[in-house]
Amino acid sequence: MAKRLIELDDELVAQARRELGTQGVADTVRAALRHAAEAGARTRQLRWLIEGGLASLADPDDRATVGR
Repeated sequence: MAKRLIELDDELVAQARRELGTQGVADTVRAALRHAAEAGARTRQLRWLIEGGLASLADPDDRATVGR
């Protein structure tokens, strides 16, 4: 893990800490980054479903490549 020196808005960190239930700045930043990454993954999964991703699960040949 790399150390970074950045400026943070104290009020924004406090709001994020309340929302995330974290203690301290480092924990809050890590949780916020994790939350953003997970939200992106959920968005991609939903897009896959909306665009007909389940249809590929019905075909045994396609099923082997789903998620790759």
